Amino acid sequence: MDPITVARYLSAPTAFILAGYSISASQSTVPLLYKVPSSISAEVFKGVFQNGAIIVAPGAVISASAFAYLAYAIPSQRRLYAASAALILAPLVWTKGVMMPGIERLIEISGSTVEQQKADASGEALKLMQAWVLQNWVRAALSASSGVTALYAWANNA
Repeated sequence: MDPITVARYLSAPTAFILAGYSISASQSTVPLLYKVPSSISAEVFKGVFQNGAIIVAPGAVISASAFAYLAYAIPSQRRLYAASAALILAPLVWTKGVMMPGIERLIEISGSTVEQQKADASGEALKLMQAWVLQNWVRAALSASSGVTALYAWANNA
């Protein structure tokens, strides 16, 4: 198999896998924690976030690297593949720049009984998780956009 084919098989599918992973967390995982006390929900959220980092960061790097190679190897599609690379890395930037304060606060809540009691009384943990779900939909959209852009490039290069 030639390198372009390998890069295509790695890049867009990985972008869609990452989009699906984010969709699953926003649709089916974190919302189930809304009615659970923060002593449980914040700890589960912490695990979801930490386990996600094991999948998402390396997946984004693999996908972006493959997109970068395609941008280099196929000059006529350079802009589209470069855009795909930027879009698949954008969720990492979004997470760091927008989502981390809430994530860090939920992790802080997970480690302290006093903070859990405060968060339950004020509804803070619920509000933080609801905000995270909305922000995570942005990550899903960015990853999916990366894959769609790559498929468009692929289809127009045939």
